[in-house]
Formats: sequence, structure tokens, C-alpha cells
Amino acid sequence: MKSYVLGFPRIGEKRELKFALEKYWKGEIALSDLEATAKELRNRHWKYQVEAGIDCLSVNDFSYYDIMLDTMFVLGAIPSRFRDIEDKTAQYFAMARGDKTHTAMEMTKWLNSNYHYIVPELSANDELKLDVSKIVSEYTEASEFGVTLKVNLIGILTFLKFSKRNEVESDTLKLFDKFMPIYEELVREVAKLNPEKVVVQFDEPAFVTSVGAEELSLLKIAYDKLGKVAENVKIVVATYFDQSTEATKVLVNTPISALALDFVYGKKNMESLEVIANSDKKLLVGIVDGRNIWLNNIEKSVETLNEISKVIPKDRLRVGTSSSLLHTPYTLKYEEKMDSEIKSWLAYAVEKLDEVNLINKLFFNLDLSEKEQSILDANRKANESRKTSTRVTDQAVRDRVNNFQFKPRTSFEERIKVQHEKYGYEPLVTTTIGSFPQTAEVRKARRDFKAGNISLDEYNKFLQDETAKTVKFQDEIGLDVLVHGEFERNDMVEYFGEQLNGF
Repeated sequence: MKSYVLGFPRIGEKRELKFALEKYWKGEIALSDLEATAKELRNRHWKYQVEAGIDCLSVNDFSYYDIMLDTMFVLGAIPSRFRDIEDKTAQYFAMARGDKTHTAMEMTKWLNSNYHYIVPELSANDELKLDVSKIVSEYTEASEFGVTLKVNLIGILTFLKFSKRNEVESDTLKLFDKFMPIYEELVREVAKLNPEKVVVQFDEPAFVTSVGAEELSLLKIAYDKLGKVAENVKIVVATYFDQSTEATKVLVNTPISALALDFVYGKKNMESLEVIANSDKKLLVGIVDGRNIWLNNIEKSVETLNEISKVIPKDRLRVGTSSSLLHTPYTLKYEEKMDSEIKSWLAYAVEKLDEVNLINKLFFNLDLSEKEQSILDANRKANESRKTSTRVTDQAVRDRVNNFQFKPRTSFEERIKVQHEKYGYEPLVTTTIGSFPQTAEVRKARRDFKAGNISLDEYNKFLQDETAKTVKFQDEIGLDVLVHGEFERNDMVEYFGEQLNGF
């Protein structure tokens, strides 16, 4: 294995999974039809990776809803309030979406990304029971491609840290001893997939956040044990979105095989090179941005790898993405209306596969095909174009910034006093903070406006009426700080993006 990606998008380049799920939930298709769509997508995505020259395919990065939710099912960590649902598929979607008698589980952001995950609800009384059927099934499917496979799993510390407890005791790390045996059993079962070698990628992004001595101590205990479960299992511990130097110091002294580190958003990981070099670990260098749409500067990435190889021997380095490509759009081939110059500056998931392959080949001095040379030439041209193009600057913005007079903000203590005096707030005010629900009527009006079925004036009148109703409702129920409801926007980032020149 020389090139890899930490994971690939799953929804489908034409949102096939989304539409299949919606039909299944409405009872319009059978479960077998949904499963057929999922299988088709998995195989298409693996095919894209193999065709791009990626040496190692991820297995178990696919999910119908969320990988943390999937992990709950692998471990048997099903909250007691859902155990009355006998059908596993119904139970899975009830946990994610709720049903008539069950409230859905909480969702929250996956670190600093815009992806949201289902938050596990754990209890000391949970009866854990391993189920690797999904992993085995998808590994068998991917084996048809004849390349190295790696099984993607959420690591034990990240699973616990990103969970909550549904009991008086709130510290999820106190459940470590309960979950450690089932993680060991999980590795034993995964080892059976291939008697010669099974690569397992444990995602531990919790270690790019603030962690203390307890977490680092448990990390050592966990991977000392997991690394010794089966000789044929080669464990890779992956972190992403930032640096994880403290965890690296611990992990190099465990019997894992490799670390996958982010060198795009975790530049401080460069400080870990010496400690990795002094160990026997391989380093999977996350050099292609897994969460941005911009083209990689391939030659600069190769330079970075050459710098790293001055510290860590080249034969212990692997080339890949900084994180899963789940966070990027699929492919540029459907961007038919985009300006050609701007399009040349972009790389979505499929294009990033080519970037990984090219960086890998250039770094390891491998011959390029005619097609690969063409992609490299286009990359050089696009990076040069972006440096010099007038499209990347706005003189009006620069003039305004140059004339900006910075005024230091007064302290919170002063501001809150003035606000209370001006508005007469009570010590504890009530507010909904943000947006109101996007109702079916709001979504229909937006669709009609975008389709040209109603005019801008009609659309604005509708938004004004909805806003007025929302403000009136808040006033009537006695809220102190009112919001306008945000009916004019589908998504906050999209909405403000549309206000910028160049969108």
C-alpha cells in the first residue's frame, strides 16, 4: 500500500442514496431495493478509486445514515429505550429519525466540520453484543477488486468521548473497561477476514481536541491491547482536522503498525516526525485536503513529502488525504454551468483521487501515463492561473479594508451593563437563539421562486408574512429577545455565500 484515502462520500454523485432512502421511508420501495442501490454505490466508488490508482480501498466507510450510529450496532450499544423494536432496520432508523413512539437521538457536529453525527447514549447496564455482519459483507464485496483493503472503524476513545451517558454518572470514559473487551473481540473477528493480513483504520479524531492525562493513558492501554490481539491485523490510528502530537508520542510506543496524520490542517504534526522516525511505525501523510474544494498544488505537496522523507525513511511513508473525502462534493463532471477558469481551480472527491495518485507517483519516482501527465500539466497551469487572476481579489474590498479604523471592543462586563440599562432585560432572558423550522410551505415557496413559478415580489411578500407571524408568536408567548426566523435562507453558509461576488 502506497496511496490511500481515509474514506469516500456515500450519498451518490446524483444523491442516489438520499432518494432511495426517502422512497424506502415512504414505503415506495422494498428494503431489498434500498440495499441494491447501496451496493451499486459502494462498488462504483471503489471502482473510481481503483481506476485512479489508489492502492488501498476503505471498507465500512459506507453508511445509510451515520458511521457512529453504525458503530453502536457493531458493538451492540443500543439504548434501552429502543430495544423494544425487534426489526433491526426499523430500530436503526428510529434511533436516527425517531418514530411515533420514540424520540430520535441527539445529533451534533463532527468536530469542526459541518457533518453531524448521532450521539451514542451509553449506560453501565448496556448489554453489549458484537455484530460484524455489515463489515464482513462489505469486505467480501470489495475483495472482488483485488487490491489491499482496510476496515474503517471508530476508535474506542473517540467513540466514548463523543458519546453521552443516559444516567446520573456523566463521564463516558468510566465505561472504558466495559467497552475494551468488545473492541478486542471486534479485532479478533476482523482478523478472520484474511488470514494473511487485514488492515484496520481506527479513527481517533478526539485526540486533535484538548485531551488530558486520563485520555492519553487510556489511549496507551487501548492500543497496547488491540495491537496484540491478532498478528495478521495491522492497525492504523488516524487523526484529522488538526494536529495530534500528544497522542503520537503515546501511539509510537504501542504495537500498532502506522499513524495517519493531517498535514493540511495539522501543520504542527511536523513536530512529530522525529519521534515517529525513532519508532518502527509507518506514516500515512495526509497531504491532499479532504474537506475543501480547491485544487491541490501537486508540486508543493511533493516538496513537503520530500522534507518529511529527510526525517522518516521513504519506504515508511504513504500518501493520502488529510481526512475522509466525505466532506467534499463528488465530481466536477456535473458542473456544466461553471466558468471554465474557476472550474479549473477546483477538485472534488473524484478529482482528489487523481491528485493522491499523482503525488504518490511523483514522490516515489514512478512513470506517469499520458493521461496522468496531462492532469499534472493542467494542475500546474491552474495553480499559476489562480495566483495571477484578477478574480481572486476584489479591489473594493481591499480599499475598504485599507480604510478600516479598528476600534477596540469594550469588555463584556461594560457591554452587558449598557444592554441591561437600555433594554431593561431581566438577569435571565428568554430567546430561541436561531432559526424557526423550514416548513413545507416555506420549502415550496423557495422551490417555486427558483423554478420561476412566482416572482421576486411574491416571494418577498411570502417571506415578510412568515416573518411577521413568527415575531408575533414570540411576542405573544412572552419571549424577551426575538428572532426573525431566517425563512429567507435554506442553509446559512449557502445564503451568505450567495451574497458574495464570484458565487
